[in-house]
Amino acid sequence: MKIATLSGVNMISMNVFSKTSGFRMTSHALERSQQRCIPPLIIHWLCQYGSRRRNSNGTILCYFDRKSLRLVSSDVGNIVIRRLSGLFNAYLIIAGDNIVTVGHRYRRIKNF
Repeated sequence: MKIATLSGVNMISMNVFSKTSGFRMTSHALERSQQRCIPPLIIHWLCQYGSRRRNSNGTILCYFDRKSLRLVSSDVGNIVIRRLSGLFNAYLIIAGDNIVTVGHRYRRIKNF
């Protein structure tokens, strides 16, 4: 059985991800997550625990803040959080039920 891959990402794991999180990843999001070294686990945690803010264009920005990191820490433990601390600056953009893109924050997200 041949497993279809897109930019080195296992499509079977992405199909399982879409069933558990409720969001489908676009091909652009798959490509960007691979290019920017954001693993599916972090994307899953963003969907499950991340804070959400509506953008002016109708999309939703999902990111980690202190509150969401505390929630992740209470479920998986502080050691895991410390080991993966470099990945918690990730964000994703959701439009409808699709994850449009994934990236790393380099500027502060301002909360009003």
